[in-house]
Amino acid sequence: MLVDFNLKEQFKVWKRAGKPIPKEYFDLGIAFWLLDPDAGDYSPERVAQQYLQTPFSDSEKTRTQLRAYAEKKLKEYKLEKIFWDMEMPLLEILADMELAGIGIDRGYLRALEKELEKRLETLTKAIYKHAGETFNINSPKQLGEILFQRLKIDTQGVKKTKTGKVSTDIDTLLLIQDRHKIIASLLEYRELFKLLSTYIRPLQELADDQGRVHTHYIQTGTATGRLSSQNPNLQNIPIGSEWATKLRTAFVAEKGYRIAAFDYSQIELRILASLTQDPEMMKAFNENVDIHALTASKVFKVAIAKVTPEMRRLGKTLNFGVVYGMGAMAFAKSSGVSFADARKFITEYFNDFKQIKIWQEEIKAQARTYGYVTNLNGRRRIILGAAGMGREVAEGERAAINMPIQSMNADIMKLAVIRIAKELKKSGWYQKEVRLLLTIHDELLFEINEHIIEEATRIITKAMESVYALRVPIKVTKKIGENWGAYE
Repeated sequence: MLVDFNLKEQFKVWKRAGKPIPKEYFDLGIAFWLLDPDAGDYSPERVAQQYLQTPFSDSEKTRTQLRAYAEKKLKEYKLEKIFWDMEMPLLEILADMELAGIGIDRGYLRALEKELEKRLETLTKAIYKHAGETFNINSPKQLGEILFQRLKIDTQGVKKTKTGKVSTDIDTLLLIQDRHKIIASLLEYRELFKLLSTYIRPLQELADDQGRVHTHYIQTGTATGRLSSQNPNLQNIPIGSEWATKLRTAFVAEKGYRIAAFDYSQIELRILASLTQDPEMMKAFNENVDIHALTASKVFKVAIAKVTPEMRRLGKTLNFGVVYGMGAMAFAKSSGVSFADARKFITEYFNDFKQIKIWQEEIKAQARTYGYVTNLNGRRRIILGAAGMGREVAEGERAAINMPIQSMNADIMKLAVIRIAKELKKSGWYQKEVRLLLTIHDELLFEINEHIIEEATRIITKAMESVYALRVPIKVTKKIGENWGAYE
């Protein structure tokens, strides 16, 4: 058996050279990440020092010792199944995805770059005009002086930095956007500057000779089991705004292929319903009722048919806020309601979905008693602070509530990727006629030969919806188009 650290990079080298991948392998970094997912560093040096109390030696003896320790602990923590059935099979698939990359239209990006530069120039002039002077817009210090000293914008409700200065982060600008005309220009400037500096220019530089960009997935990058992406980070490509859609349009399919996105619909709320077995929430999903409209109807005490778009928006904020253990202060901030109303809405929410509150208290008690929480598959996370005092307790409790939900989301996605790869290999389509390109939390992105679109989407959808049995149905929505920004 091949035993080493960072096997994904080795596999990529071997695959490029046409060398076969061993049938059995054991990635030490991933094993020790499962044992302590918050450690952050799974390098050979740190792992050997912590677990063997000796400097790392690149020898078979050291790797054998580390494997023996890891196997013992994986068995003790009941993590063997996750390691062997989920993380190890996924490792080779991620190598294939990284090698495949995703196509970009360089010419389109160059034109978009010029368009953004022109718009940024216009915004800069507008900001200087509102400010009455020129300054470095990207300097928080200088921007703060302009907004709160020169223009004297009201700072009520605005948070301060660790040094006591009034913050100029995006949340602050959104909070004060109605207090001065300069803010609208600043918000658009921030969005466009980030798009230009973080994505549009780097993507052109990172593309290979075939015009494809290859992200690097980090299997050990989060404590909940979610994959992270870097160089470039393609999991954080913006969505929703006009400029974000323009950026996504740059990600294109090869001629004769289509881009297909498959998204798990409200998966974390479906997991929440299954974990808590709340009868109201389970009924909504089993009967295909709009869960956000249902929440709004209960909180506002109106019939679902009379729920307005604004009521539904608040219901959606409440639902997802509960998933992340959001308190009244955070809910008030994200929803725009007063603190008093936020408390009232949250109280009403838990009156309507009583089992959710009971489950949350059970999870917090587990974190306090054992120092860790687990998900349905046994994946665990150590929860620090849950048994302490003050802010640490609140943060620990939020992490405890979120972990069983978000980690199950990650597990379902990983199992789906493995199942899809297995099914596509049967037809010989895997990474040929059907290329798995990206995994983005709730979404999988493919490049599919247009001649087999119908059959391929059927296989993928079936795999995603049937790979794990929750107490409510799992639903997948799909979109297909020539690029990531334009779907039919």
